[in-house]
Amino acid sequence: MEQIQHQTKMNASEYAVIWSQYINDSLSSCVLQHMLKDAEDKNIREVFEFALELSERHLEKTKKLLKSENQPLPIGFSEEDINADAPGLFTDAFKIVYLHIMALHGLTRYAGATSVCSRKDIRQYFMQCTSEALELYDRTTEVALQKGIIDKAPTLHNKQKVHFIKNGYMKGWLGKRRPINAIEISGVFLNMQKTMVKMVLELGFSQVCKSNDVRAYMERARGLCVKHFEILASLLKEENLHVPKVFESEVTDSTVPPFSDKLMLFHITGLLSAAISYYGEAAALSQRRDIVSAYTRMNVEIALIAEDGMQLMIKNAWFEAPPAAADHEALAKE
Repeated sequence: MEQIQHQTKMNASEYAVIWSQYINDSLSSCVLQHMLKDAEDKNIREVFEFALELSERHLEKTKKLLKSENQPLPIGFSEEDINADAPGLFTDAFKIVYLHIMALHGLTRYAGATSVCSRKDIRQYFMQCTSEALELYDRTTEVALQKGIIDKAPTLHNKQKVHFIKNGYMKGWLGKRRPINAIEISGVFLNMQKTMVKMVLELGFSQVCKSNDVRAYMERARGLCVKHFEILASLLKEENLHVPKVFESEVTDSTVPPFSDKLMLFHITGLLSAAISYYGEAAALSQRRDIVSAYTRMNVEIALIAEDGMQLMIKNAWFEAPPAAADHEALAKE
């Protein structure tokens, strides 16, 4: 029987994740350079130096992979998108929280990338990226906890009993509803942390962006994120559980943009789009109807505002087209 020869050329899924990583790491490199520039705390500086080293290493690797396939390099983001002379826009306290959440995003992205890759060298590369993101997450967690910057999730002090669920466990709209469970608390707390990071970025970016349209979008996105934060907070507060710290006071008074409007808009739109999957996962794991309903409503709202951000990028010719299949119908007409 003839042995099947697997193609070594990068397939569409592999091309997609390599292309996306190049774009994302070019953005990360810009943001990390700015945040590292005036970081004062020694431990926080060390973590940012490690993160920047990873980002630049990933850029070189993805560039090499794309060139080996004779594919064009995306434009992404570069030194042109950074203002090296701009003063710091965020304090060290928020910077480490930001990096902590970005490490979480990286873990999700790399695990997903590994799962769609067939070529061994690309699989191994993303497995290495996952390992590095785990180390970054561990280091940001350790520093942020040691300095008392972030809160741990709520602790359940009541004695637990092993039992099976009875009728009425899922209800939450009418009548008496059960207390929120640990799985739901975990999803709510994590989504609040991610939402809080968006709120702070949107506040800072709205303060420095040049375009009135981009500023208006940042303000609208922040308003929606504040609304979602409060919805999620109410689920914890009704059980007398604490909510994550907010860091809006960690935005400085600088009005000088450290980044281009293109970079800031892309970053926020990307984080809003990522929330769609995080809300969806939390909804799937929730077992109370009112919580599932809240996530469903928020998902629709976040999807619509993310789309508005994409439309604004298209309007300004900032939305770089991803690799696509050939349009045979159009080719036939040429």
